[in-house]
Amino acid sequence: MYKIYSFPISYKNIILRPMLEGDIADKERWNTVETEWWEWDAPWEESEPFDMVKEREKLRQKIDNPPNVYNRLELDTDEGWHIGGVSRYFIDDDKDLIAVGIDIPPIEARRKGYGKNALVLWIAYHFSNSDVEEIYTQTWSGNYPMIKLAESIGFEEIGRIKGIRKVHGERYDALTFSISRSDFYECYGDIYGHS
Repeated sequence: MYKIYSFPISYKNIILRPMLEGDIADKERWNTVETEWWEWDAPWEESEPFDMVKEREKLRQKIDNPPNVYNRLELDTDEGWHIGGVSRYFIDDDKDLIAVGIDIPPIEARRKGYGKNALVLWIAYHFSNSDVEEIYTQTWSGNYPMIKLAESIGFEEIGRIKGIRKVHGERYDALTFSISRSDFYECYGDIYGHS
């Protein structure tokens, strides 16, 4: 039932692939210098200091023991520009509640369709590698770019917790969106012809 992927995988103008050694320098820059993207991701969370040694060790472990299904892949444009990554996690540690996310730290890489194409491919990857009937994404009511992206893909808001997120002294709602397997296939069935 599950599709076996050989990486990289691509869709339209983006490529998803496992992390490479050269990506560590980008991650360091995005976590120490070019940090504007934190304002959109989860600005209420404390970020850990970037640890180059720890990142290299995590990479070595992934190269030596690649997972059956990845929790994160790096995002390149079709021109080879590394612009971020996609990730997944399980809501409340429930393996049937897969949530996906995306980070594109370079400001100049946004609003070009890369995020939408990457998230669509990432969702297809997870529907192909699980039996779940829905995939989720979570954000906060101040993250207008992510809300717009989720809605443009076909996600629908299914949950809202009022005022639980505090950002720069203001209260925001926590939002949960979902998209069903059938709705996703109806909109993006063509993606399965791409590799």
